[in-house]
Amino acid sequence: MNGIRLHREIPHGVKTLVVAFAGWSDAGDAATGAVQYLIRARNAELLGEFDPEEFYDFTQYRPIVSVDDRGMRELEWPHNRFYYAPGTDGTSPLLLFVGIEPSLKWRTFSNTFMDLVQACGVEQMITFGALLNAVPHTRSPQVNGSSSTPEVQQVMKSLGIARGGSYHGPTGVSSALVEVCQQRNIAHSNLWGHVPHYIQTSPNPAVIQATLETLSRSFGIAVNLRELEGQVAAFNEHCEQVIAQEPSMRAYVRRLEQYFDDVASEEEQSTSPSSSTPSPETRGSKNTSLEFPDPEDLVEDLEDFLRQRRRSGSDPHED
Repeated sequence: MNGIRLHREIPHGVKTLVVAFAGWSDAGDAATGAVQYLIRARNAELLGEFDPEEFYDFTQYRPIVSVDDRGMRELEWPHNRFYYAPGTDGTSPLLLFVGIEPSLKWRTFSNTFMDLVQACGVEQMITFGALLNAVPHTRSPQVNGSSSTPEVQQVMKSLGIARGGSYHGPTGVSSALVEVCQQRNIAHSNLWGHVPHYIQTSPNPAVIQATLETLSRSFGIAVNLRELEGQVAAFNEHCEQVIAQEPSMRAYVRRLEQYFDDVASEEEQSTSPSSSTPSPETRGSKNTSLEFPDPEDLVEDLEDFLRQRRRSGSDPHED
């Protein structure tokens, strides 16, 4: 497995892999945030990492320089890392992966990636993604999914989260991994969280929590989410403080709530639920003539507020 530096012996009999990449498919850092939470919650150990030299354009993903306590300069290079979470009496072992989408050689990267995965005995890969959508933060976050496994797809249908595969357009490196899974007869599934497009601050703990809850319900992978409960409450409180100060934002959220609730009501009456919530611009309903404030202005207001909270040391999400 040229290109991967191992930090421990390769584990065997690890049937499930969970993957997320920062970048194009990680709105609100919700996908990578969910895997990072799993790494902490399951006390996962670093297994190995890719050598970044072969797969990055360093003018696009520049290494970060810092100075340590001794005054020595250190470089942190873009990284893609595998973690191993041993099983316990109540859980099965997991292989976890989190990193930055590579710039170069996706086919080489994907085949090297799957060589290590197969050496661990993985039988199914689950990828996390997150996208911006016209959904209100005041409702339970949406998570949609699909799977190559009929049994998992049936579970997703029963949960009302299954979606079709009709998307055509640019894609991320996860699709290259799926292609290799198909070639090597490895099952693959994905979960996509929907992040309110007017709240682009990161991370979004509400969508992280919803993604992990859906993982548990769809695949039986248990994870203690107690730590997230306080983070979600604090995050929502921050959002409400901003919205309460801005009349146009309050009106915008109320309109999104109306659209969201209308669609939810229609889906309850339908025998074939929609795979995702249509945006106000595409619904074609009687409300499409409503004037919406510029979402970029709303995002800027919210980010300014949260930035000030971080500087004051009162933001619970600051590492």
